[in-house]
Amino acid sequence: MNPALLSLVPLFPLLGVIVIALLNRRASRLVAGGIATAMVGLSALVSFWTLWTLVSSHGQTPMLYTRLYQWISVGHLHVDIAFLADPLSAVMMCVVTGVGALIHLYSIGYMDDPADADSTWRFFAYMNLFVFAMLLLVMGDNFLLMFVGWEGVGLCSYLLIGFWYTNTDFAKAGKKAFIANRVGDFSFLLGVFMLFWALGDQATLTFAQLQDTLVAQPQLVGGSGGTLVTAIALLLFGGATGKSAQIPLFVWLPDAMAGPTPVSALIHAATMVTSGIYMICRLNFLFVMSPVAMGVIATIGALTAFFAATVALTQTDIKKVLAYSTVSQLGYMFLGVGVGAFTAGTFHLITHAFFKALLFLGAGAVIHSLHHQQDMRHMGGLLKYMKITGVTMIVAWLAIIGFPGFSGFFSKDEILWLTFSANPAQIALFGPEFPLPKILWIIGAVTAVLTAFYMSRLIFLTFFGDYRGGHSDADAAADGHGHGHAPPHEVSPLMWVPLAALALLAMGGGLINLPHWLPSGEMSGGLHHFLAPVFANSAPYLSFDGADESLEMPIMGITLVMVFIAVMVPWFLYLKKPGDLDETRRELVPDLLYRGSLNKWWIDELYQAAIIGPILVGSRHFLWAIVDAQLIDGAVNGVASAMSGLSSGYSRFIQDGRVQTYALVLAAGAAVLVFAFAVGG
Repeated sequence: MNPALLSLVPLFPLLGVIVIALLNRRASRLVAGGIATAMVGLSALVSFWTLWTLVSSHGQTPMLYTRLYQWISVGHLHVDIAFLADPLSAVMMCVVTGVGALIHLYSIGYMDDPADADSTWRFFAYMNLFVFAMLLLVMGDNFLLMFVGWEGVGLCSYLLIGFWYTNTDFAKAGKKAFIANRVGDFSFLLGVFMLFWALGDQATLTFAQLQDTLVAQPQLVGGSGGTLVTAIALLLFGGATGKSAQIPLFVWLPDAMAGPTPVSALIHAATMVTSGIYMICRLNFLFVMSPVAMGVIATIGALTAFFAATVALTQTDIKKVLAYSTVSQLGYMFLGVGVGAFTAGTFHLITHAFFKALLFLGAGAVIHSLHHQQDMRHMGGLLKYMKITGVTMIVAWLAIIGFPGFSGFFSKDEILWLTFSANPAQIALFGPEFPLPKILWIIGAVTAVLTAFYMSRLIFLTFFGDYRGGHSDADAAADGHGHGHAPPHEVSPLMWVPLAALALLAMGGGLINLPHWLPSGEMSGGLHHFLAPVFANSAPYLSFDGADESLEMPIMGITLVMVFIAVMVPWFLYLKKPGDLDETRRELVPDLLYRGSLNKWWIDELYQAAIIGPILVGSRHFLWAIVDAQLIDGAVNGVASAMSGLSSGYSRFIQDGRVQTYALVLAAGAAVLVFAFAVGG
């Protein structure tokens, strides 16, 4: 493959944006959606060609690189517009474009509301723009190009979350996402600036040069375990907490469900929210130099996974359950990369893109069929009406709970195994002897149990039991005659074909990295072998002393038993035991815990009271009342008053509009000049 063809990958979706924007309202849903889908599909073809080129070379072609032109050249700083496709970025390119193309195709069927007819062109233009920005993020060979994509996906997220901007709540959700991400982005920028400053004469923003420099001269950033490298790593991780919705900046993602469901699938399940994980994996050689930073990443990841799972247990909005599930699964990925299991974290990123995109699109199909009903309490028995959607979502459910043989089983099991086996010294948040890996494994295992519970609850409430929507088959003929909507129905092929494709990936995605204990020959650890060159410089800092077959099998067995129990509990509560759904929910936990989970542990209220409220009070009573009204306005008004007084008190006697006065002033001035020259002479 000619490396110059790499530039076509981001070019195609950018071309789609331009064409759709020029057509504007003249482009119907089918035209705009067809163009957008075709452009992302072409990018996917080139992306998979790139991946195949790297795989088939068996390490002889470590990367593909193309430079378009020099962007910035100032002193020691040289930055190019250049694209890099190594094993890590090639995998991400395929995830972004492959899953993205399926979601674009699905969107053509989903966005069929006549009320959106005049704005579907805008929706597909934003979707293509997002894919373009995400490709810049993963393909850029330097920090600046990554940051352009980093900011671009944040902008597109804001535009797509607030797509229905006439709804005030939806518009606020878009602003919340934008502001929360700006906080993280500021931290990310500070980390880049500090890194650039620390390198001095060796300063570079290009990833390959940065890696070579730090491997050869780690003392430039204080050496392994140094305060400077820890500060840099933590600042960069701060940016990741914003983009990838981790504590404390996770609050925007659940509200982001205000956007159309395909947006949730593309941005908040498969691509943008994985930016932070990708960034840490790209800079693995830097992060492993700080055991404290690695410990923080792993701990925040585990706590976020657990916290979000506790909230998902009681939510009734199907998209909110999936939103908190996404936050939780992202926590798993950070747990993986935090303990140094970069390939395992990337593996879960890939499998999660498959099954979570499928879950969101399946939920969108249900919502579309039920005329925008999102409350699971008004669903039930939908498998009878929507067999394809139901079967594909059941596949995604089995994948996310880690049912043996499905993709999530392999990726989640590997993260938990390597977390248990990690050397405490490489995540030394509380010292090298503190058993942090074992504690994090316990949190991760408990989270797996909670995941099995809330996802089983979602599936049982939605697809099994009796339909609770108030309609039956007999109501179908009455539709349009005062009896409300028709019963649920299967969606069009434009929507279920992507569901079927993602279901196949959710089932077979684990084949790319089969565990060593399976007799799988060359397929064993395929992703590990492929990504090994990317993480080669981290190997000296990492060790997994107990990572052997004898340890993994018992750990996996314990997890599977707990997951099985967690599936049976909601099966009994929601399918076998009659009674009110609210009562069956409340039986498991004390009322305070139930209300805390239902109200998301009042985190938004805490932010309002502790941060937003004081900022508003300070801005109104100090910044506006004193700084703005008194100092700034006072200074401006004072100057104006002084000029007014000066002009009315003195100038008006000179500038009175009479020729005699002006002649007298000229004569006086001439006399003064003559006198001055005479005295001076």
